[in-house]
Amino acid sequence: MTEYLQTGIHRATGRAFTLRAFTLIELLVVIAIIALLISILIPALSRARALGKSTVCLTRLRTFGQGLMLYTNANGGAMPPARMPKVNDEQWRLRIVGGVKYRPTFLAMMASQVGLKPFDDPMPSKRDIDKFGQPGDRQNYSNEAYVCPEVREWTDERNGAYGYNYQFLGNARLRDKNVVTSYKNWAIPISRVRTPSACVAVGDSMGTAATFNRWSRAPYKDNNFNDSRSGRLLNSMGNEGFNLDPPRVDPVRGEMAGFGGDHEARTSVDPRHAHKGNVVWVDGHASSETLKALGYSVKEEDGVVEFDGDNRLFSLTHVDQAWIEE
Repeated sequence: MTEYLQTGIHRATGRAFTLRAFTLIELLVVIAIIALLISILIPALSRARALGKSTVCLTRLRTFGQGLMLYTNANGGAMPPARMPKVNDEQWRLRIVGGVKYRPTFLAMMASQVGLKPFDDPMPSKRDIDKFGQPGDRQNYSNEAYVCPEVREWTDERNGAYGYNYQFLGNARLRDKNVVTSYKNWAIPISRVRTPSACVAVGDSMGTAATFNRWSRAPYKDNNFNDSRSGRLLNSMGNEGFNLDPPRVDPVRGEMAGFGGDHEARTSVDPRHAHKGNVVWVDGHASSETLKALGYSVKEEDGVVEFDGDNRLFSLTHVDQAWIEE
């Protein structure tokens, strides 16, 4: 291979010198080494970035766990419901950090105990529209502490990143809309949870897309506040995300987050952190878990989360039983 040489006179010594340039092969070797280093570093950086997001998520869940403990202490030992029940356009509403809010979710109720303001402009009525053009029953969280960093766009309080073990801990839906106290499972006393360290309270939620195979799941849909039906597609990631269904659901006598339609749809924990989902337990500690470890039954070929999992880590008694609407 021909080498490219350049000669000259050294200014200080007056001596002749020769500059030897890189050969083409040497340049290609250097380029190949750089490409190899990049191929090694990029996945490592991606893993580090993902680990960082998971760590931030766990930190936020631990904060919610602290809020859960403070909430139960402030309410005679009663745990929060997933969301205050819908009676009319004015009820229920509660005071949270920042003002009075129409039908706040468990997140707003728990995190308000540790001073985390969820909304810049909380609305006391369903009919009220906040300064962002959002109605009182579908506001977006203004505080990033309420949002998982892996899915930063999931800010809708209904289609949220974090879901609550509502069936066992507090399902405030009404059996009869004309009877304002006909709750399906009003928030239970924390003393009824036999093993608080082994009962899921809150976790990363996939929403009702869990019912569908990987190829049928649609991206997250934010709420179009001019259309009351928007952001409600059962196969969209995050739909009804604030309600977290346990692994085993009775599709006949039980309940699921997406209930009462042509297609019964259940939610599940979302393994969005390196194939694991982050959860906070009733005792307040947080951890990263696989769906299998949590008891979910998942079809390996298409990712569909089935109805026949194991509820020991969701039930109050640490026994595999489905919550049944009586």
